[in-house]
Amino acid sequence: MTIRYLLVLTCSVLLIGCASGDVDVEAERASLLATDAAWSNSAGDLEAFLSYFTDDARFLAPDGPQATGSEEIRESFTALATLPGFTLTWRANFADVASSGDLGYTVGTFELMVDGPDGAPATRTGTYATIWRKQSDGEWRVVADIPNFDSPAG
Repeated sequence: MTIRYLLVLTCSVLLIGCASGDVDVEAERASLLATDAAWSNSAGDLEAFLSYFTDDARFLAPDGPQATGSEEIRESFTALATLPGFTLTWRANFADVASSGDLGYTVGTFELMVDGPDGAPATRTGTYATIWRKQSDGEWRVVADIPNFDSPAG
């Protein structure tokens, strides 16, 4: 009787443990969209903006070389953010999360504005896909950011 009781108890504990590992994908999608929006709001603060990337992240610049890792991404975005008239805004219009809850992506549109050679503001628009990985602290961080301009520079 004791062995049967222990077996039932062990199975119950295991089942409860498995059930608690279920991922609420809809809640994670909402969390990912909120994180992407917060990241967009940080675009004017380089340090805050860069804090959303993992140390091994990749930025696949549409008009430049791939930046890999924190230092190369910092250099790439510093060069962009210090251009006269720089502003960057974006908005995700879709997010999805793996059933495991540890990977996700967002897709959206962006607008980049810098002063052109004549000093007048020049705007470029585009779309992007960002791949996110959930960290051990529960926060989403960027592992790859892939923007694409809608048209060539004019």
